[in-house]
Amino acid sequence: MKKFFKILFFIVLFFILILWLVKIFLLTHKYQVKYYNEDKIEKDIVITFNGIYGYEKQLRFIDEKLAEDGYSVVNIQYPTVDDKIAEMTDKYIVPIIDDQVKKLNEINLERKAKNLPELKINFVVHSMGSCLIRYYLKEHKLENLGKVVLISPPSHGSQLADNPIADLLWYFIGPAVADMKTDENSFVNQLGNPTYPCYVLIGDKSNNFLYSMLIKGEDDGMVPLATAKLDGSPLKTIKNTTHTSILEKQETVDEILKFLK
Repeated sequence: MKKFFKILFFIVLFFILILWLVKIFLLTHKYQVKYYNEDKIEKDIVITFNGIYGYEKQLRFIDEKLAEDGYSVVNIQYPTVDDKIAEMTDKYIVPIIDDQVKKLNEINLERKAKNLPELKINFVVHSMGSCLIRYYLKEHKLENLGKVVLISPPSHGSQLADNPIADLLWYFIGPAVADMKTDENSFVNQLGNPTYPCYVLIGDKSNNFLYSMLIKGEDDGMVPLATAKLDGSPLKTIKNTTHTSILEKQETVDEILKFLK
């Protein structure tokens, strides 16, 4: 019996070590900000940022296309495994928005003197990033807010967060996962519907059949299509794309540009 428990102990220890390594080397990404057209702001600013476990490169295709169209783009890559959604927003998103608001106010004063229309701040965010921006806009009044695009958003949560295993492994997968449960009292379900121009884009193809087994109905591999919609906001399905491949689809960029104009 002692031998059995000894073996079990080492198996559990090995499993914890693997999870810790996955967290450190695969799920954790440093905080960084990347700018496009920073010194030549003649069109609206677009702030973009990733979802859980995401990173700058995932949004680079969209960022570069927006920059090519003349937008000043600010990409925020933030750590997603150490904090809840509200804490991540306050730590990593708020300071950058504040900085861009200050910059835009100065630019708009100059534009007003030249009888030019004011520029706006727009947002294009992916997955859990939609929860961060919805929380931010619920708690802050942004005078120069333009439009918001939510890509693959868990607008009303995902059954992946409801799984008991997610609660057991919260330290490794991040406490923010619990914010995206589907019950009516969860964090994400207290954010309300947008009171600003908002467009939802989501894929219709799963690349993870194990995740899809846990999700009710059609999904994009992470988020149920049925719960992505927000009342008052149009939704478009980008065909044959998954939760992340949607970010590298030209049709996605076309929809974003059409909505922002």
